[in-house]
Amino acid sequence: MTAARRSLAGFNLLPHRQRDARLARRRRYLEWVSAALCACVAVALLMTWQAFERSRLDRERSALEQKFAVLASPLAEHARLTGEARNERLQNERAAALSEPLVHLLDLLDALSEESSDSVVVKQLRHRERDTELLAASADHAASAAWLNRLAALKGVKDSDLSDVHRATNVTHATDPATALEITAHLKWDGAPAKSRAPRASSPNTRGNK
Repeated sequence: MTAARRSLAGFNLLPHRQRDARLARRRRYLEWVSAALCACVAVALLMTWQAFERSRLDRERSALEQKFAVLASPLAEHARLTGEARNERLQNERAAALSEPLVHLLDLLDALSEESSDSVVVKQLRHRERDTELLAASADHAASAAWLNRLAALKGVKDSDLSDVHRATNVTHATDPATALEITAHLKWDGAPAKSRAPRASSPNTRGNK
C-alpha cells in the first residue's frame, strides 16, 4: 500500500496545466519581443522622417542663401540709390526753402519796376524772410490803396497793410507836394515768420499809433 502511494505521488495527474503554463510564458515572451520590435521600428521610422525633413530644410536654406547671395548686390545698389534720391530730395527741399525769400524779393522788384505811375514812389525797402516793409511817398490815399492792392496780388503774398500814413515834408516826386503822404506798407509772405523776428512785426503799428 505504501509503495502504491509512492508511485501515485510521483505521477502527474494533470499534465495539461504545465503545458498551458509553458504556452502562456511563451506567448508573453513573444508579445514582449513583438512590442520591442514595434517600438524599434517606430523609432527608426521617426528618426528616418526627421533626417529626411532636416535634409529637406537644409536644401531649402541653401537654395535661399544662394538666392540672397545673388540678390545681395542689386539690393545694396537699390538701397544706395534710394538713399541718394532721399538725400537729393531733402537737399532740394532745403534749397527751395532757403531760396524762397529771394524769389519773393525778385517778384516784388519786378512788380515795382513795372509800376508806370509816379503817384507812388518807393524810397526804402526792407526785406526779411517772411515779410517786406516799404517806405514810400504817395500823392493821396486812393493811389496808396491801389498801389498796395497791386502788390498784394503777387504770388506768395498772404497779407498786406498800410501801417503808417502821415503828411510828407519836402516830397518832390508827388504830383501835389502840398497834399503828399508818406506811407509804410507791409507785405507778409506765405510761411511762418522766424521766431526771433516776431517781436519786430508790431513796430510799424507802434509808429502809426504815435
